[in-house]
Amino acid sequence: MRRLMNSVMLHCRKATFLIEKSNNAPLSLMEKAQLNMHLSMCSGCRNYRKQNRFLERLLRRHATTTLAPKQNTAELEEKIIMNLEEK
Repeated sequence: MRRLMNSVMLHCRKATFLIEKSNNAPLSLMEKAQLNMHLSMCSGCRNYRKQNRFLERLLRRHATTTLAPKQNTAELEEKIIMNLEEK
């Protein structure tokens, strides 16, 4: 029974990992179930997910308005590296 509970219940660290993962890739059915169960009981992780979604929307909106759509990936990578090296 304890192994079953450990496989179903998540720690906040694992829950936040799954929240981040869901931004870039779909979660498995088990991961979704585990995350939803954890979120139903943990207000801290619910707040984290809400804030994370807000930041993701802001970043996506910023990226689409500031980046020229015709730039290729190599040019964008070069610009990012140059900006990082300047700081």
